[in-house]
Amino acid sequence: MEALQKRQFKRWVFPLCVLFSAVFLLLCTKSSPLFPLNDWVDSNIYFTIGKGMMHGKVPYLDLYDQKGPVAFLLFGIASLVSGGSFFGVYLLEVVAFSFTLLAAYRLVSLYSERYALLALPVLSACILGSMSFSHGGSLEELLTPLFAWSLYYSVRYFKTEYPKPISLRVVALNAVFAGVALFAKFTLLAFYIAWMGVIAVALLVAKQYKRAITASLLFLGVMFSLGIPWVIYFGATGGLESFFHYYFYQNIFGYFYLADPVLPNMILAIVRSVAAFSYRNPQISLWIVLGILWFLLSKREGVKPVEKINLVLLFGLFACGVYMGGQGYRYYGLVLTPFMALGLVPVARLLERKPVQPLEKPFVRVTLYAALSVALLAFALFVSDNRYMLSIRREDTPQASFAQTMREKKTEDEISLFCFGFPDAGFYLAADVIPQYRFFATANVGLPEMGQEQARYVAERSAEFIVTRNRDDAPDGYNLIQTQTFWSEDYDDTFRLYQRAN
Repeated sequence: MEALQKRQFKRWVFPLCVLFSAVFLLLCTKSSPLFPLNDWVDSNIYFTIGKGMMHGKVPYLDLYDQKGPVAFLLFGIASLVSGGSFFGVYLLEVVAFSFTLLAAYRLVSLYSERYALLALPVLSACILGSMSFSHGGSLEELLTPLFAWSLYYSVRYFKTEYPKPISLRVVALNAVFAGVALFAKFTLLAFYIAWMGVIAVALLVAKQYKRAITASLLFLGVMFSLGIPWVIYFGATGGLESFFHYYFYQNIFGYFYLADPVLPNMILAIVRSVAAFSYRNPQISLWIVLGILWFLLSKREGVKPVEKINLVLLFGLFACGVYMGGQGYRYYGLVLTPFMALGLVPVARLLERKPVQPLEKPFVRVTLYAALSVALLAFALFVSDNRYMLSIRREDTPQASFAQTMREKKTEDEISLFCFGFPDAGFYLAADVIPQYRFFATANVGLPEMGQEQARYVAERSAEFIVTRNRDDAPDGYNLIQTQTFWSEDYDDTFRLYQRAN
C-alpha cells in the first residue's frame, strides 16, 4: 500500500515542476506574455538567426554570431511557435526549467524523499529572482537542465552503485548532453571533462579496467557523433568552412580577454568572477556553499571520500570553464545553479530527523507548502531586476514604436532594416524582419571584417531604415525621423531611427 502511494505521489512531481516553472517564469522572465517584450541583445540575436535559419538562412554564412548552432536551432524552434514574439521562447524556458527542477528534486530525494519537494519553490525563487537570471532566455538557462541531470546521475552513481560498473546507458545519455554543450558553448565542456574523468579514474581504482575504457570511449564517440548532423547541414548549405572558422577558430583565438602572463591572470579572473557571482547572487551562492560544506564535512559512513572528491572537481572545473576566458557576465554563473540542490540536502535531513508533530498531518503540510510557495513567488518578483518592465506598454518601447513608424513610412513592399553599430535589441523582431546582412548586429568577438562590412552596408544605402544606439552622427544619405530613450541594464540608451533620403 505504501509503495503504491509513493508511485502515485511521484506521478504528480513533474506536473508540479511544470506548474512552478510556468508561474515563476511568468513573473520573472521578459519572454513572458505579461511583459511587453524581451529587449535583451543575446536572446534577440539567437532568435533572429534561429528565425532566419527556419527561412533558409545559414548561421555564420548568412547571419553571424559566435555562439554554437544549438542556440540558433533552439530559438528557431521557438520562432515556429510565434515568429513575432518571444512566447515560444517562454515555453522553451518553461520546459527547460521544469526539467531542472525535476533533477533537483531527484537529487535531494537520494538523501531525503520526505522533504525533497522543498527544492521546487526554493530553487524557483532563488534562481529566477536572481541577478544572474538577467533578462531571461539566456543560452545558459536553457542548458542548465543538462548539467542538473548530469550532476544527479553522478551523485547517484557514487552514492548508490560505486564500486560497481557504471551503466553504459547512463554514460551514453550524458555523452549526448555533452555533445549538445559542445555545439552550443564548448567552454562548458569543462563540466563533462570532470564528469567522465572522475568516473573513469574511480573505475580504474576499483579495478574495473574494461568498463573504464569502454565507458570513456563510448562517451567520446557519442559526444562527437552529435556533430555529424551539423557537418551534414553546413556541408549541404555551403557553410561548413564558416562554421568551423567562426564558431571554433574565432572563439578559441578571438574571444579571449586575458593579458600576459596568461595562467596567473586566468586564475585571478576565475577567482574574481566566482567571487563576483557569489556576491551578486547570495540566494544562490549560500545554498551552494552550504551543500558543498555539508558533503565535505560529513562522516565517511554518510558520504564516501570519492563522493566528496567528485563534487569538488565537478564544481571547480565547471567554474573554471565558465570564467577562464576572462569575462564574467552576470548570466554566466546560471549554469552553476544545479549545485544549489546540494544545499537543500542538509535542510531536508534536519527536518526529517526532528519531525514537528503538526507537520505530520497532510492538510497542514500541504497548506504550509502552498503558503511558502506563494511567499517565495512574491520574493522572486520583489528581487527580480526585470519587474520594471511589467508596467511598460509594448507600444511605448522604442522597438514597437519604431516598427509602427517604419510600417507607416516605408516606400517599398517590405521593410528593409539594418541595426548599425550595436547588438540586436529586438528591432528586427518588432518589425518582423529577417535581416539581409551577415553582420546584422555587433557581437562580442571583435572581428575586423565586422566593422568594415557594416560600414559598407551603410555606404551602399541598401536598407531603407537604419537604427542606431547612442550615436549622434547621422549616416550619410539618411534623415532622422524618430528618437527615443529607453532604460536597460542600469542606464538609458538613446535609439535613433533614420530613413533613406530620396
